[in-house]
Amino acid sequence: MGVACATCMNPGETLPEQTGESPTWGPQYKKNVMFLCNHNSCRSQMADGWLRALRGNSSVGVASAGIVGGTAVKEGAITVMKEAGVDISGFSSDAMADFKPEDFDVVISCCGCGSKLDGDKEAWKKRTSFQDWNLDDPPAIDPGDLSAYRRVRDECKAKVQELLQSLN
Repeated sequence: MGVACATCMNPGETLPEQTGESPTWGPQYKKNVMFLCNHNSCRSQMADGWLRALRGNSSVGVASAGIVGGTAVKEGAITVMKEAGVDISGFSSDAMADFKPEDFDVVISCCGCGSKLDGDKEAWKKRTSFQDWNLDDPPAIDPGDLSAYRRVRDECKAKVQELLQSLN
């Protein structure tokens, strides 16, 4: 999900409140988490999906974005998350430039991209909590049977569970 502001939207897009969707992050939450990755197409999408699925009644908002935006969510990620009962098929691949670091308390680099957050992007590393999970890239290493996707999905779930425990 991208930024919910009318000035940032493309023609034809609607705000979540116009479609009946609840915003997934924002000031209505006590804490907001941003999952960053290079392209926001796999690892950060799985982390986003897990946090939404596992947060229960916790007041934790979540968004995900890529340093480079405009890609699509990988089919392998959609497939293995669906196997685990989490549907990310409707998620969009968003650009970090569409968000403001000050809107997030916790920033997680899913892919080790923290080293790319310098200059005008350095503010992302200066939030209350910044973590670099350095998860493997399933599309780069999967032998074709989705085993790498499943392993990273499960690693991601464990890390999200730890994150939620630390926020509660």
